[in-house]
Amino acid sequence: MKRLFVSILVYGVCSLNNHSVAATQSELELALVKQQQQLALIEKKLASLKADSLKASENKQLNEGADLDVKKNWQINSYGSLLYKNEDVYQNIQDTNPERRATTDLERVVVEFVYDFDPKWQVEIELEYEHGGTGSTLEYDGFEEFGEFETEVEAGGEIVVEKMQAQYIANKYFTMKMGHIFVPVGLGTDLHKPTQYVATQRYWSEATLIPQVWHETGVNLISKWNDFTAQTLITTGLNSEFFRTYNWVATGHQRRFETVNADDLAFTLRLDYGDIKAGKGVGVSFYTGDTSGNRNNDTKVDGDGNLTIFGLHGAYSYKNWLVRGQYLFGSLDDSEAITNANKTTPGLKPGNFSQLGSEAESAFVELSYNSQELFNVSKPLYLYSIYEYANPIKKLEQGIATDRFNTQSIALGMNYYPIKNIVFKAQAAQTKHAQNNLDDSTSFSLSMGYFFSI
Repeated sequence: MKRLFVSILVYGVCSLNNHSVAATQSELELALVKQQQQLALIEKKLASLKADSLKASENKQLNEGADLDVKKNWQINSYGSLLYKNEDVYQNIQDTNPERRATTDLERVVVEFVYDFDPKWQVEIELEYEHGGTGSTLEYDGFEEFGEFETEVEAGGEIVVEKMQAQYIANKYFTMKMGHIFVPVGLGTDLHKPTQYVATQRYWSEATLIPQVWHETGVNLISKWNDFTAQTLITTGLNSEFFRTYNWVATGHQRRFETVNADDLAFTLRLDYGDIKAGKGVGVSFYTGDTSGNRNNDTKVDGDGNLTIFGLHGAYSYKNWLVRGQYLFGSLDDSEAITNANKTTPGLKPGNFSQLGSEAESAFVELSYNSQELFNVSKPLYLYSIYEYANPIKKLEQGIATDRFNTQSIALGMNYYPIKNIVFKAQAAQTKHAQNNLDDSTSFSLSMGYFFSI
């Protein structure tokens, strides 16, 4: 009996232990399932939170981009150039033995501000700081006995407002500019930034005839259709009191005075096909306007001094090659009367008023090649050649025209761009004079230019 009791007791204990172990495993498995469910729920919530966070971040970026588009309705552009030049210099028109001189010139620093009020209206202001020096204003005192010009020197450097225009874009076919605007005669108004022309200086042939980067106050109506662009302008005209033998009507630009005489207005037409700035296009320009009415002393010239200028220009690029050219021809009525009147204007240095051309012309052709691939260099390296010609006294109203200012030049040079916004230039040139007792003269020049936009 005792042995049987012990056996029953041992069996009961073992059964109880087995039942407890089984119960414990079942509870653990159930707890593990619950933890896995909770973990899955947590992971689901985390994934949802992550998706919400990414969506919020994307929306924030889109909103910031939208705000930036709304806020970035302005633009600041700037360009400038610095020149070193070693050349033959003539002291006056009688001088036939030039002196060799070297000079440096902080030619210009230009700052341009553009503001878009809305998709239709825009205002643009361009300020040019020239030569880093002192400026002066010229005033006409009509109360003197014969009328007199007075010059006042002002400190702070010479500042020129080249542009102050409002622009209205009606649609893709029609735009209107009004205010102080560019006169699109000559390529100088299109290619005036250092990165847009290859020579160390802007085209001297153009500057011999007309104001370079010509700007006047007026209205410009621009029409575009397919690849054609037509411009029609009415602007203030030139003042014949400042026409000169050596640069024809170029110095007739009324930038010396605090106010501009607007008795004589000018009319300009220009038609382009293609895009000159992009290197593929041709165009013609026509300018006409009287100049005597804008004289401060307008009683000295009986005629109206009508000025007419015709221009032909073009550009073509193919692979690494670019060719550009221009021809300008102008005629001036009453040139002899203007010459005689300018000789006797009190307060002005007479200079060389011996002749003022009734006709004038100029031209240039340039060819450039990007040799980056040829020389296996990492940055653009342009080699170029330019031919320029100008004769501000092609023909006289009476008499035989002098050849003293009939000149042409050949230049060879290079442009190097360490980055796209900075250019270094070097150029050697030879100038040939039509006057027989003048030898060919040479020059060497270096320049640095920049351009940026923010």
